[in-house]
Amino acid sequence: MYGTGTGGIGRRVAALGLVAALGGCALGERAETLYLRQHRAATALAETIAVNETQNPPLAESLYLAEAEFDHACGPLRHAGYLRLQAEEISTELEWDIVNSLDGCALKTDEMEDLLWRVNPEIAAYFLPTPVVASGHSPRLSQSSP
Repeated sequence: MYGTGTGGIGRRVAALGLVAALGGCALGERAETLYLRQHRAATALAETIAVNETQNPPLAESLYLAEAEFDHACGPLRHAGYLRLQAEEISTELEWDIVNSLDGCALKTDEMEDLLWRVNPEIAAYFLPTPVVASGHSPRLSQSSP
């Protein structure tokens, strides 16, 4: 089984703190949902990299590059989550950075989830919700390579 306990309660506390910090509005709820999604994807990515470091080093190197882009896109949201876990305040500047990065973070999270389903469906299935499209099937499960 994958993972060793990723602090689900802590992630939820951080996410709720984001809602409070962003005024408890729809924007805060969007940030909360995205924070939880990107955290699951980041955890699945870390596990996928760990598995591939010895099995497929070139793939692991490619995943490290994708991880850097993902970290950059979701950095403000992750930093805010960290601050909330430390019971620290989120500055107004960081709030604006979060607002300005939500669309990019959501896009990178979608891309990362798709990549993870293609690279290692077993790990993706453990950490990520199963994607379903309007046709009722999961296109990510039918893809075989990145």
